[in-house]
Amino acid sequence: MRMVKAARFHKVGEPLKLEEVQKPRVGENEVLLKVKAAGMCHSDIHVIDGIIAAATPVTLGHEIAGEVEEVGVNVKNFKHGDRALVHFLSPCGACSYCLEGNGMICENLFTRPGYGFSVDGGYAEYCKVDAERLVPLPDMPWDFAATLGCAGITAYHAVTRIAKVKLADNIAIYGVGGVGMYALQIAKLSGAKVIAIGRNQQKLKMAESLGADHIINASTSKIKDEIRKFTNGKGVDVMVDFVVSDESIKNSSSSLANGGKMVIVGVSSKPISINPQVFVLKEFSLAGSLVGNKNELEELVDLAKSGRLKSTVTQRFTLDEINSALEALRKGEIVGRGYIIIQ
Repeated sequence: MRMVKAARFHKVGEPLKLEEVQKPRVGENEVLLKVKAAGMCHSDIHVIDGIIAAATPVTLGHEIAGEVEEVGVNVKNFKHGDRALVHFLSPCGACSYCLEGNGMICENLFTRPGYGFSVDGGYAEYCKVDAERLVPLPDMPWDFAATLGCAGITAYHAVTRIAKVKLADNIAIYGVGGVGMYALQIAKLSGAKVIAIGRNQQKLKMAESLGADHIINASTSKIKDEIRKFTNGKGVDVMVDFVVSDESIKNSSSSLANGGKMVIVGVSSKPISINPQVFVLKEFSLAGSLVGNKNELEELVDLAKSGRLKSTVTQRFTLDEINSALEALRKGEIVGRGYIIIQ
């Protein structure tokens, strides 16, 4: 059996270990992908820190794009050489939520395979995936494609399905990392005016280049005042919070227009407080947003193929550099999205 390289998570608080593992064998309904690119996500850091649970040992990496190497005997819709993108979660397809088209709140979601969490993911030369979790890819850069698998689809779901952003809405994107950069583009494509909020001027400049109508540096400006000024005193209709801290929640709720919606996408390591009186008196709404379903990922790939959605990828690392790359991500040193080139 051929041995291949993978970056494995063994224990909370410890760096990933580069190991030689057996090349995966596909089951009858599975596809073996030769991984071409794996996007880097803050969720990987949350796993290492123990904020998000994962199996041990497991190969991390859930933004996975690659070329089909081998298919199981029952797989008819993919063949050797096809390009594919992984939808990393596996809703059951049978519960009431799934039957209503809401697979991302499937009642069995977290007991089923999650690539890069409960089963081996894409920080490896090869990754085996159930064929049902694959989306065909057009001819597009591998790095761009990989980042659509989580960063892109998380942003798409939050903006279009949860926030339901529409023409002429004022929307603020709180946190301009890799996901926020996709969110602001999708909000612009929905016809909204977009405010980007962050602390890194280089990231804010990138947000501006991707279409943000206004940028706010939270280190030097009062967010509430800047938003009120830009919206002629009204406030934003939607605030999408990718930071989720006491500070971001306070700033978000004080910057909403009456009847506005706050959408929480980021994962916090501790409980966060809100003022229910303000939410009642101004009829604010609060919603969580996880990630889009496979159909949404297919829509997003089409959007990228059309050229209307731009890649947010700026930095490339090798698999051997995985731990230093994740440390750079932790420190906020990556502008846009970073990825691991595999082969």
